[in-house]
Formats: sequence, C-alpha cells, structure tokens
Amino acid sequence: MAWHWGRAMADLPRTENDDLMVAAVDLLGRTGAGEFQVRYCEEEQPVIWMAAGRWGKNWQAAGALSPLTAVFRLLDEVIDGGMCKHCGRPAGFEPSIDPMPLNDMVCWYQYDPGTKKFVRGCTK
Repeated sequence: MAWHWGRAMADLPRTENDDLMVAAVDLLGRTGAGEFQVRYCEEEQPVIWMAAGRWGKNWQAAGALSPLTAVFRLLDEVIDGGMCKHCGRPAGFEPSIDPMPLNDMVCWYQYDPGTKKFVRGCTK
C-alpha cells in the first residue's frame, strides 16, 4: 500500500500515539486499501486533519482535529457494518482494548498493546 504523510506529519514530535498510528495504517492496508494519505488544512482555525484511502478506484475520507482521530474515523467508515471474512460476523472498529458489547455477535477490531496491532475479535 502506498501512503503519504506530507510535510506536517513528518514534522510532528514522536508521541505515545505513534504505535497506534502505525497499527491503524497497517489495518487500513489489511482492509485492501491501495493508497493512503493524511492531509491537513490550516487556512482557518482550528486546523483540520483528513485521512483518505483508496480501494480500487474508490476513495473514502474522514476528518478530525487530530491526525490519529481522522485515521480512526476512516477505519470506522470502512470496517463498521462490514462482515469479517474469517468468522462471518458483522465487523466493528474500536481503538481501545476495553471489552465491547455484543462480543459474541460482532467481530471487533481492537488494538492489542502486546502485539502493537489491531486484531480481530475472532482470533482472541
């Protein structure tokens, strides 16, 4: 998957969210995204961050006040309401590791701090 951070992302200081961002971009690639971009607009305050991904010829985008939240919203758009190809249950995205409702009915993709990846609920 090709992805572009742009100048603004390269200039940001490293934070504890770096592992989450890397894991989120990895998960976008696992959904079949062929290209991924993070952009920002600072023409007016507040600064708006956008995450965009391409699946085939189709683009999806999401925005937020931080780059990580924009990527999480993009993951929400492409995962929530889909079906897990492994267990056949409806899929959902949740960045926390907290127990989710309807675990037996929904295959939640959640962050695992041990592996530093988002893992699907049917592998737990």
